Amino acid sequence: MKTTNFGTAIMVEDSPCLVTPLPGQTYIKKLIESVNKAKYSIDIIQYQWNFYPFKQAHLMQQLNRTLIAKIEGGLKVRVLLNKEGRSAEVSGANMSAAKYLSDCGAVVKFGRSYPITHAKLFIFDDDEVILGSHNLSERAITVNNESSALIKGREV
Repeated sequence: MKTTNFGTAIMVEDSPCLVTPLPGQTYIKKLIESVNKAKYSIDIIQYQWNFYPFKQAHLMQQLNRTLIAKIEGGLKVRVLLNKEGRSAEVSGANMSAAKYLSDCGAVVKFGRSYPITHAKLFIFDDDEVILGSHNLSERAITVNNESSALIKGREV
């Protein structure tokens, strides 16, 4: 078994699974769909998470509303967000997201300041994973050239 520089074990190698690339806005559309399909739980690790309460039609805010509705409907959601001293903008956005999410019943925690929590990961019902480079921000789906992937495979 391999380990990373921070001692995290890499536990899955050469596992059969289905991988679907999610470039650009394909990511947010598939993410909303996967949130809607979740039946039991969603576990999330996110570097940056923005809420846009004054942009209700924006795809990112549609994701936020969809997730909040699922949490309020009883879905178990656990979130780990980044909090760092050098970027007040990211930490401020995440503090705001944490309030929205915890107020509706999600369990929200912050990672250590070093190493920063830079991952972008969603685990749905322990059956599907979406991971990649997309932050949950308007810029990530409208300006940046990001890419993520949907992985279907219980082993992963």
